[in-house]
Amino acid sequence: MPIYAAEFFSGMGLVRAGLEPCGVQTIFANDVDRTKAALYRGNWGKEELRVADIRDLTGDDVPTVDVATSSFPCVDTSVAGDRAGLYGEQSGLVLEFVRILAEMGDRSPQAVLLENVPGFLTSNDGLDFDRVKHLLLDLGYASQPLCVDAAAFVPQSRTRVFVLGIKGGPCHVPDPPERRSDLRLFDIASRRGKWWNGERKEQFLASLSDLQAERLERHRVNRRISYLGAYRRTREKRPVWEIRSDEIAGALRTTGGGSSRQAIVRAGRGKVDVRWMDLREYARLQGAGHLRYRAVSERQAMYALGDAVCIPVIQWIGENWLCPALDCC
Repeated sequence: MPIYAAEFFSGMGLVRAGLEPCGVQTIFANDVDRTKAALYRGNWGKEELRVADIRDLTGDDVPTVDVATSSFPCVDTSVAGDRAGLYGEQSGLVLEFVRILAEMGDRSPQAVLLENVPGFLTSNDGLDFDRVKHLLLDLGYASQPLCVDAAAFVPQSRTRVFVLGIKGGPCHVPDPPERRSDLRLFDIASRRGKWWNGERKEQFLASLSDLQAERLERHRVNRRISYLGAYRRTREKRPVWEIRSDEIAGALRTTGGGSSRQAIVRAGRGKVDVRWMDLREYARLQGAGHLRYRAVSERQAMYALGDAVCIPVIQWIGENWLCPALDCC
């Protein structure tokens, strides 16, 4: 028997991509962003997708499913944001998801899966998470959080919290997979790229602190070629570049500005080269290298990927929690 899913805040459909190998069939998806919707249709078709504000939906709009997922916005729960939490206009939309579950009544799904940044557990001193957990409990769902780092599967440091809920409970969650130490940006990096010219590279090097410059020098003189993740920070009111100490990427972010887009540093055998990460690398870091992106511009696609989930993480949750939990119900 197939497992049917409704996907809220569906973005370009990476939750769907992770659950399909587990035998989960998405029969309803919703997002308000038209660019992400174009990517969704380009990969999955338009039949299941409802492009609308979740506030305009009711429980009657959602078909009967076994699991409902909600990758609700992290703008107000991220430590990089204003930390308004559920009082924020964006992250507070998770309450609309809970409202729809309530309106579905006896048709509400057996399982729910919510995804956000780890800051959701601590926003407003933990009261936001407690509120959602108790609202779900009022609807009959016993839930537990599970934090998973994408670095267990791909060379990207990207920890996300998943709130896993089962109607009737109790909810048993598996131990998270361990972060792997053998993954490298080298494995996913495009061998061709637009490496920066001398002047731009010199500006990059000049922005490095002594610590960062020493870190880069150790790799430059090594006989092995290393690919390092780099990103811009604001230090003492000026932008500077920082290089990761390991050989993986930091968490991809929406490419709304230069400070949110990552670069790749190639160092070794006495040389250093620098360039922006490209779309193919963004996609591979999310386990989404096999999907199609031609429906939108490269920058729009990178924005959508930075705001999405890592496919192998979702697949792991499907295999190790969702399918076993539903089989036990």
